[in-house]
Amino acid sequence: MRKLNNIPQDNLGYAVLLSLNHGESFGSGFRLKYQNSNYLVTARHVLYNDDFKLRSDFLTVTCQSARAFDLDPLIMEIELDKAKVHYSASNDVAILLIGTNQLESKAKVPLKNDKAVHKRVAFLQLEKYVNITSTGNKFVTSVDSEATRKLDEIRVGNDIFLLGYPMSLRLKEERFFDYSKPLLRKGITAATYPKENTFTVDCPAYFGNSGGPVIEHGEDDYYRVIGIVSRYIPYIVEWVNPREHIVNKEYTNSGYSICVPMDAVYALIDKHKP
Repeated sequence: MRKLNNIPQDNLGYAVLLSLNHGESFGSGFRLKYQNSNYLVTARHVLYNDDFKLRSDFLTVTCQSARAFDLDPLIMEIELDKAKVHYSASNDVAILLIGTNQLESKAKVPLKNDKAVHKRVAFLQLEKYVNITSTGNKFVTSVDSEATRKLDEIRVGNDIFLLGYPMSLRLKEERFFDYSKPLLRKGITAATYPKENTFTVDCPAYFGNSGGPVIEHGEDDYYRVIGIVSRYIPYIVEWVNPREHIVNKEYTNSGYSICVPMDAVYALIDKHKP
């Protein structure tokens, strides 16, 4: 019997905050463990402009613990001009090789059945262009490839969760929540669009959410990352003044968001294996 939503605590530590050029722009992302390597995954437009040029020379990655009482994050500074970073020309996704995973012990059971508090514990050998500027906590979580799902496995109507950093909601005088911690948003999968390799969720996203993980609560009561946030779908109101031939369009957030499935992530990684 499928249980009520009770998202596993380690899932709450998936999303990382991305800061470019020391705070000029922000985005979200997550770390992925795949074939003994550790990757930063995000939306292409977070790292690249419309001309496919990197937006910044430096990228700051803030990794929070899944445990609310761990206040000090792990912070990495990445030299983008030296990094092994790649983007997809057809999908809004980018990857960056962080390092190599060395498992402390061999997996004995499928991840789905692993009841350990800390699953697949690994030591991370960083690439030379990745510098740790704050060691922070030791409970940083990467998404295991076994805890993901591809587009043809996604079930329309399943509950989903968006994790990320909607920094556009920020007000300088706001002091009642911590902008350095990810926010969780809940919705459902509204549709899949295999032709364009995307899916739609009935869940609002805002500037800063781009690149953050989308987590599905499966029909088997297992939680999997199924993709990344790309953009919201706007609701357009058009005002027309026929006498003056003036057209004014107002764009608001419809509450629906476009996401890129994990298929695009794995295709990009396999294309640029180290």
